[in-house]
Amino acid sequence: MKPSFQGIDPLTSGDSGADVEGQVRLAHPRGRTALGQRVRLAAALVALLCVGPSVAADPVPPQSDAVRRVVEILEQIRSRYVEPIDERKMVSDAVNGVLKGLDPYSKYLDPAAFKKMQAENRGRYGGLGMELRIDKGLPTVVAAYDDTPAQRAGVMPGDRISRIDDNTTEGLSLEQVIQRMRGEPDSRVSLAVLREGEAEPRVLTLVRAVIQWQSVRSRLIEHDYGYLKLTHFQEQTPLMMAGALEQLWKQGDHGLAGIVLDLRDNPGGLITAAVGVSAAFLPNDAPVVFADGAGESSKMRRYAKREDYLRGRAEDYLAGLPAEVKSVPLVVLVNRNSASASEIVAGALQDHKRATILGTQTYGKGSIQQIIPFDDGSGLKITTSYYYTPAGNKVHGKGITPDVIVEAQGPAANKLTDAVPALPEADAQLTKADAQATPKCSHLLRTAAGEGTDAEQEVDCQLEEALHLLRERTAHKS
Repeated sequence: MKPSFQGIDPLTSGDSGADVEGQVRLAHPRGRTALGQRVRLAAALVALLCVGPSVAADPVPPQSDAVRRVVEILEQIRSRYVEPIDERKMVSDAVNGVLKGLDPYSKYLDPAAFKKMQAENRGRYGGLGMELRIDKGLPTVVAAYDDTPAQRAGVMPGDRISRIDDNTTEGLSLEQVIQRMRGEPDSRVSLAVLREGEAEPRVLTLVRAVIQWQSVRSRLIEHDYGYLKLTHFQEQTPLMMAGALEQLWKQGDHGLAGIVLDLRDNPGGLITAAVGVSAAFLPNDAPVVFADGAGESSKMRRYAKREDYLRGRAEDYLAGLPAEVKSVPLVVLVNRNSASASEIVAGALQDHKRATILGTQTYGKGSIQQIIPFDDGSGLKITTSYYYTPAGNKVHGKGITPDVIVEAQGPAANKLTDAVPALPEADAQLTKADAQATPKCSHLLRTAAGEGTDAEQEVDCQLEEALHLLRERTAHKS
């Protein structure tokens, strides 16, 4: 079974679901695969991983010792194990056993998981509307999205889900948990939720709905300052951001005097989306990101030009933006949960001195994955390269160091928990940044009554410091 590399674009996110770059074309018509073929596929993939991703474009010779040995082992397991074995699960476990030893982001996706990733990449799926991570063996809520069943039921960041209907979640993978939460719209699902400070679990009954991720939120602050919050980098994110910018520009007294781009707690997503967001603020053809890997197919350069972010779309959604968007004062907010595509944008704007980066050290997830589809609907997600900022700075394991370090204070500091797997190198950088953090904001200003969520109406130290910087620049320009 030969994988197809035609039409495959890179992606950057970690365990967040929205990371497949568009619809991936399959190599062959879908068909039923015999055990022997699946075993040989697993063996070929294991051998491929052993010799490295640089040879991914070439099939592994079936006569190789590595392939032959893996085939022998899997056949012996199948024929001699005391109980019948699910053949597909055996193949999946064999490949994922190897991938697990490489990094937290490479994995083999069965057809159901692959289909789920494609749906989430488009920003539309059927479910409850929350982002999860595994913490101490249980799925833990990172965020409940606005106007979704999860948000309406009162699910909060930090909630730990111990049961889904009558089934325990202990020991389940993130993919297994998400699949159990998914279902037909209007169907019901029961969650047992453990909340800090409460002795007994809460039992919530939610009605599934078609979830449309709104990855961009915006509002006007003080009549002439715009605020943009990006929660993920999905296929439609740059288009949504461009529309929000146009509306904010019209609402301002004389356009906008400054913009705050909030990338805090954004775990990443599509490279094309990161390039599109960066291109809105950078000069045409400015370099945004480049990648380097073991083989020529893993090398990549992306610029602030339409062919690098439109992906075949006929209409350029950035063409209608006011020309002043590329020069208006800009502050980008980041924190330890800003990862991957978020770091691409922050790094590009920082290197070109287009924006002031404010907050705390970012996560440091600077690897790129590609999806290799197979004819049974499954796929292989494998790390192929590391990416670098335009100035040549490697992000992986280091992150982006803000120009102005300001630690979050009060309720906003605990709004979200880590959204991506931990890396020791990144933790060291975060500890260093925390020690250097500014103890408190020097200027505070609450949002107008009735605007934003309850959390946003609390004092947001980093946002207020960003506004202070913009006001200073406006006064200096005047």
